[in-house]
Amino acid sequence: MADTQLERLKSFRGFIQEAEQGASVPPVSADDLKLLHNVCIEMTKRYSGKDGVITLDLMARSCNPGANLAAVWLRHSQLRLLVRQGLLAEWQHGTDLDDAVYRVAANIPMNGIDLDPETFIRALRDEIARGDCRTCTDRSGGSEPLQ
Repeated sequence: MADTQLERLKSFRGFIQEAEQGASVPPVSADDLKLLHNVCIEMTKRYSGKDGVITLDLMARSCNPGANLAAVWLRHSQLRLLVRQGLLAEWQHGTDLDDAVYRVAANIPMNGIDLDPETFIRALRDEIARGDCRTCTDRSGGSEPLQ
C-alpha cells in the first residue's frame, strides 16, 4: 500500500514538473473533473469556507480508476481559478457548474500549467452554440436542456 502511494506521489510530482516546463496536459474525463469539484466543495463546507487539503489518496478514490490524477488536478486548479475570478458566473448555479464547463475544462488544449481565460470562455461559448450541452444557461438565466 505504501509503495503504491509513494509511486503515485512521485508520478504526480513528475507530471507537475513537466507541466511547469510547458509540457502538454492530456485531456481528462469531464466526470473526473466534476467528481473532484464536488469533493472540493464538500471540503470547503467542512472547513468553514476554507479550502481543505485533498490528498492523492482521496483523489484516487473520488476519480474513476485509471484517471491521470495530476492532469485532473491541474485542469481542476485552473477551473477553480476561473470560478474564483467570477468568469464562469453565467454557467454557475450555487456551487454547481453546467456540464459544458466540465467538458471544455477536460478537453481544452493545455500546454503548461496556465489556461488562458479568454480562450476557455470562447471554447465554452462555442460548445454551447453548437448545442453540445445537456444543461446550459439560457438567456433568461435559468437552466434548460438544449434541444
